[in-house]
Amino acid sequence: MLRRLPAPEHTALLIKCWMSHDARWFMAVAGAYGMEVANRLNQVAAHEVGKAEARRIVRALQLPPVATIDDYLAAQELFIGLLGPDLLDYGVTKVGPDAWQVQVRRCFANENAVRAGLTEAYECGIFARVTGWMEALSLDYDMTPSLGSCPKLQGRECAYTFRLPRVSATSAVAGEGERGL
Repeated sequence: MLRRLPAPEHTALLIKCWMSHDARWFMAVAGAYGMEVANRLNQVAAHEVGKAEARRIVRALQLPPVATIDDYLAAQELFIGLLGPDLLDYGVTKVGPDAWQVQVRRCFANENAVRAGLTEAYECGIFARVTGWMEALSLDYDMTPSLGSCPKLQGRECAYTFRLPRVSATSAVAGEGERGL
């Protein structure tokens, strides 16, 4: 039966099932322990999932180590493309030799928080996942603003700036051979 399901539909179904689990897990924790605990655990879980999935994807696709910002941005695009390209509408702009900004125009987590009536209390888990990717890739990074309330739910633009102090558009990461991916 599964062979009758075209690959794109198979992938979309798996992503929808995962997102359903994710939303229900969050709401179950919020209902049992409160939003503060749900937000904190969501960010911890999203970060750890990000580390695991980045390592798994790097191994499966035999990706080379990230040595430049362009390498990281290509890896990020690949991760998002594999894990849920329709979940976000975003843009990336380089803002310096060692920095870029991600502007999220549409986000499934924001849309779900609005539907669930969590506009006052929901904190972003999306960028916690991204920080997991960067940690798995052994990248030292700075992120502004820090994780916290969903900017869109606060009526602000969702824009995060990342800086890799030891990586530029052309320079290699020190010790790149010891990533342990």
